[in-house]
Amino acid sequence: MSKKQEEVVVVCARITTPLYIPDNEIGKCSECGWKVQFRPHAPKGRKMCMQCAVGLVEAGAKVELTPRMLEDLQDYYRKKRQ
Repeated sequence: MSKKQEEVVVVCARITTPLYIPDNEIGKCSECGWKVQFRPHAPKGRKMCMQCAVGLVEAGAKVELTPRMLEDLQDYYRKKRQ
C-alpha cells in the first residue's frame, strides 16, 4: 500500500459504564468484536480496541492523536477536577 492509501485504524477504548466522555460513539473492534467507544469526529477507518492495537504499535505503526481529540480530553479532565 502506498502512503496515500495507508489504512487508517482508529484505536478505541473498550466500552465502560458510563462512557469516558458522554457523547462518545459506540462501535465494534474489527479484530475481536468487543464493543468500543470513540469520539464522534474521529477519523474514518477501521476501529480497533487498545488491547488489539498493541500489536500494531509494537510493529512500528504510526499512531496519531488529532488536535480535536486532545482538546476533548483536556476539557473533560478540566471539568472533572472542578
